[in-house]
Amino acid sequence: MRRPRKSKSKTRRLKVIRLWNYPEAARATPYLRSVMASLRTHYLDSLRLRLSIDRLSEKKATRETLIAIDDARKELDRSQDAFKDNHRELRKIDIFLLDPLEGVALIPCQHNEELAWMVFEQFDKKGLVGWRWHKDDIDVRRPMKDFPSEANAAIDAPEATPPAPPAQA
Repeated sequence: MRRPRKSKSKTRRLKVIRLWNYPEAARATPYLRSVMASLRTHYLDSLRLRLSIDRLSEKKATRETLIAIDDARKELDRSQDAFKDNHRELRKIDIFLLDPLEGVALIPCQHNEELAWMVFEQFDKKGLVGWRWHKDDIDVRRPMKDFPSEANAAIDAPEATPPAPPAQA
């Protein structure tokens, strides 16, 4: 009897992701804005430094250009490390970066017993701009008013006003 052949590739561990609900995601939007702004800054820095390195590499190799290239590479490494740290911070809380330039991230959630994603946009006033099913195309965004009833209650509810202080006699 032959033994089954073991796969030479690494076995992947199953990772269970946290499913968010609307109130949790809404409370996390200020934090997400901060992390996404930092991600965008480091991403833009990396692009700028790569362009700078490419332009310096085309020049005649003088002492000054070689030093400038080395400095730019060191700064690029720092910028990429900072980007990775911020990206890791998002992944720890199971939020997935979609586009660092536009500030778009996907937040996993459950709707009708199926996996869905709330769409966070850094530059939108509300932050949570819509949702999509997991099986939808990546560009599909359904309005948040079509999301589960607990989200609708939070969206449609007027902002709570603090009670007036009691009148003094």
